[in-house]
Amino acid sequence: NHFVSKKNEFYIVTGKKGQGKTTIYQILQLLFSISNNLIWVVAFQENSNWSMKLNLMNLILGGFARDVKQRDLVLYNKASKWIDKHFIFIEVESIKTATEVAEGLINDGVDVHGLLLDPINSFKNGWQDTGNGYADGVATSLKLLNFAKKVCSVHITQHPNMSGQRQEGPVSSYQAEGGWFLNKAHNTCAIHRESGSSQNELMVEHVRNKHTGGDQTERENPVIIEWSPTQINIFMKSTPNISENNVIKELVDKYNIFDLEIEESKPIPTASLNDAFGDG
Repeated sequence: NHFVSKKNEFYIVTGKKGQGKTTIYQILQLLFSISNNLIWVVAFQENSNWSMKLNLMNLILGGFARDVKQRDLVLYNKASKWIDKHFIFIEVESIKTATEVAEGLINDGVDVHGLLLDPINSFKNGWQDTGNGYADGVATSLKLLNFAKKVCSVHITQHPNMSGQRQEGPVSSYQAEGGWFLNKAHNTCAIHRESGSSQNELMVEHVRNKHTGGDQTERENPVIIEWSPTQINIFMKSTPNISENNVIKELVDKYNIFDLEIEESKPIPTASLNDAFGDG
């Protein structure tokens, strides 16, 4: 009803450092990939790729991957293969390089739905560095919007400005550091989590095109994503009767994503010297 991942659109999510932007975005991407078979190129600047893959593994397995590996190696390998198919992890220093990698994969025939940059503030822009941060930021936002419209969707997370980081309560997209992307985005959201809580508020603030789905949330009634390492519950803050419990397991079972063939390793052929090189 509120957050729809559309083709060739530009998404931004704003949230304070340490309040769950990365976790929530991984959850959203996972939900879309399971139900719509989407493929993502993902660049995490402040987290290691192996830890991000482990988070996804824990969620789709509904248990800690290390335990599943000991108990059911076939299931573990299926989950790993599924993640590798739907999430292409890249390590880049600049936004420009990330877009070039994503476009290169698409040109090679990979059906990439979207590029995630998390968080955008930690990447160099790669196109220009004039020393004027605002001018460079505006140029970068135009490049990303054009890329999203012509190549694949772009999803970014971003920090708020310093006053937003320090304030009590949730921030909005209007408090984003730099503010260059606000007017370019097709969809803007803010994320908030109280200290020590496992419940994130997702507030959809602006949806440019409502004809194809999605809508803003009321300020007092955001979407609540309640998470643990292995289970996700989703409901509305003021209308908890509208809820989905253990939603990733429900989707994994519904779409039967592990019903795929795992290629068996083939034995390495052996040969004698005569077989390999002939007599003499």
